[in-house]
Amino acid sequence: NKEAKQRKVVEEYVHTLLNTDEEILNIYENEDIQQIFPSFKLTRTYTKKEIDEIKESLLYIKQILQGHRYKILNFKEANKKLKREGGAIASDKGDVYYIDIDGDGIFFQAAVVVDDDYKIISIAIGMCDHPQRLCFLYL
Repeated sequence: NKEAKQRKVVEEYVHTLLNTDEEILNIYENEDIQQIFPSFKLTRTYTKKEIDEIKESLLYIKQILQGHRYKILNFKEANKKLKREGGAIASDKGDVYYIDIDGDGIFFQAAVVVDDDYKIISIAIGMCDHPQRLCFLYL
């Protein structure tokens, strides 16, 4: 089933993230990202600044998730939990998966978009303002 396979991709991504330290710090180019996260579908070459942003984002997500129980939620599950906040954000390029930490709430910055080929095509890189919303970097 498509959702189960996509969820497994997200699970592997989070597992890898939580179990790598030096590797993430030593990301300097596209090949480094692809080596650590083979499920990422990179579509272009990133500048040093962009790679630094990606590293910073990955390390931040790792730091927040470390030592917590988490649950991966699909769009429908996340949307139900986020009713008061205006609902979950969808993508027209794939399915968005969110991470709920300790059942206390959704950690927006850890959201990813998975395509029909079971590749992560986008990662959230934080909140943008005007209006306050989640920003995604399409890989």
